[in-house]
Amino acid sequence: MGEVTELELTRLINQLKLEDEVNVATVKEVDNSAGGEANWTDRDGWVQVKDQTIVVRDPDEGGKPPLIRAEGPVRLIVNGQHVQAEVAVSSKDSIRWEIEEKSLFGITVSKNKLHAHFHLHAKERCAWRLTETARGNKLTIAAEENKEIVLATVHLSDVVGHIELKAIRAVLDIAAIQRELEHPTYKPVLIAAGKEAVPGKDAELEIYFSEQVESQFFEVSGTVDFRNHLQIPTVGSGELIARKLPPVDGIPGYDVYGNVIVPAAPKDIMIVAKPSVEWTADGKIKALKSGRPRITGGKIKTFDISTSYVVYGDVDIETGNIVFAGDVIVYGNVTDHMIIESLGNVYVYGNVYQATITATGSVYVRGNVLGSKLYCGYFGVMFNRLYNASKILSEQIAKLQAASLMLQQTLEAKNSKVRYGQIVILLMENKFKDIPATVVELLSIIASIRHIKQKEYGKLQEMCALLLQPAQLLEVATASFVQSIVTLLQETHQEVARMQEEKSEIKLNQCHRSELKSNGDILVENDGVVSSDLFAAGDIVFVRDTAVCRGSSLEAGGSITAKTIGGQTGVGSLLKAKKHISVQKMLSGRICIGKYCRDIFEPVENMIYHVQDVK
Repeated sequence: MGEVTELELTRLINQLKLEDEVNVATVKEVDNSAGGEANWTDRDGWVQVKDQTIVVRDPDEGGKPPLIRAEGPVRLIVNGQHVQAEVAVSSKDSIRWEIEEKSLFGITVSKNKLHAHFHLHAKERCAWRLTETARGNKLTIAAEENKEIVLATVHLSDVVGHIELKAIRAVLDIAAIQRELEHPTYKPVLIAAGKEAVPGKDAELEIYFSEQVESQFFEVSGTVDFRNHLQIPTVGSGELIARKLPPVDGIPGYDVYGNVIVPAAPKDIMIVAKPSVEWTADGKIKALKSGRPRITGGKIKTFDISTSYVVYGDVDIETGNIVFAGDVIVYGNVTDHMIIESLGNVYVYGNVYQATITATGSVYVRGNVLGSKLYCGYFGVMFNRLYNASKILSEQIAKLQAASLMLQQTLEAKNSKVRYGQIVILLMENKFKDIPATVVELLSIIASIRHIKQKEYGKLQEMCALLLQPAQLLEVATASFVQSIVTLLQETHQEVARMQEEKSEIKLNQCHRSELKSNGDILVENDGVVSSDLFAAGDIVFVRDTAVCRGSSLEAGGSITAKTIGGQTGVGSLLKAKKHISVQKMLSGRICIGKYCRDIFEPVENMIYHVQDVK
């Protein structure tokens, strides 16, 4: 590319001056004897473009004024105002024109600032001249390029200078710009690129044990095999149960402006190791005793080895209710009105009759469930008596604490002094009469916990018992004493909540007149359900082809896979799911997917319902 000579530069300057003169329209008063066209009369005014001048003749009396408009890229300025529509003009008006010039090229940067493109629109900019016209009452002002007069040419230095003004710091592809200038494609050309940040890798957990009970639990028939509980996932002391893979930081990148792009911080996994497990420096998690390994908690994963409480017969009046901080295994039946509360899994080899079972883990029943309530996972926490009693009592005593402070401050303002214990006793007798009953219930639950560890609940038991002994409470009650009770109660119900296992489920053969709530799936292994309410945050699955569902309500946060719906009872069933519902045969009932429902009055077979099918 050669340098511009002085002669060429002078010629360019002269051309620019010439263009400035050309672009200024002169309005002249012309002789009234000028000829006209057939579509307007002699009395009408007219306008004409001649010799790069817009000529206007005013109308005679009674004639119409001339009208003009512009055709792009011409812009008309009449009396200093840009006019876009058709406008009437006279010889006294100041009329100018100009060209709406587009830039010869552009530099664009992507939204993520990782790519810059050069887009050549035209290599040269030429002068413009008005298109000559005949006289007319209405006239459109147009212009055309004068290729003989080149006003500007795009050079490499122009492009590079423009890029520098945009503060682009990435390495430029000068060759790509030069190729586009020499052989234009008039398409965007990549000329600079940043570097994307490499995302990090979140921490992961490798689990080396099955988190679900083996299916053989439901396949054993005949007499009870007392060794069958070994199908429950177990580990031995010193066995590796899991490993934490630490998060890996990402690699920073940069954009075309030279700014550093910092990748998002990888997510870590918080781990708590109970005394029954060891968490080594290299992320290995090992069992320190034999039992069922389990993971509880949400954002914070707690590893523990669950011990088992085994009942070799029925759970009945003789055994009493079972409350255990671990797994409960029952080799017989759970009889009328009995309660099993487990901070782990519950395995029942027999039937469940009019009983309540709550588990922060899963519930497995190899027999039938009649007139009973089974809650697992989140629901096992919510319906756990220890959780509820400690939560309710902590809220009650927190209110008592606030009322005690207010009463104490009121008395001090009156220069009256009363013992704190007396304030607490009076408030419990007059305003918080429910506290003693809740204390009695909590103490009863704690007393029924099997193999209770004194250090875990002994202090809470001792302090709550004082709330039922006014004489001793009068002596020991202080603000810090009451706060200690509140703290212990909060820790208790929070500890139960943390015992919720991630992958919980309910498995059973069949149920009648029962309520089942699962934070995971519900699997019906055998005959089906009759007159029952089932809720699963995951899926509800009927395994056997002969399974039926009659007069029941089923709701799943995932999908429902059923076999035969409806029967001789005459009571319809409701099936509600968020994803889809699959049925082999449905005699009658109602299908709901999300908020849309459809009533089934005539038998259907082998149907899979999605939301579009029930809208």
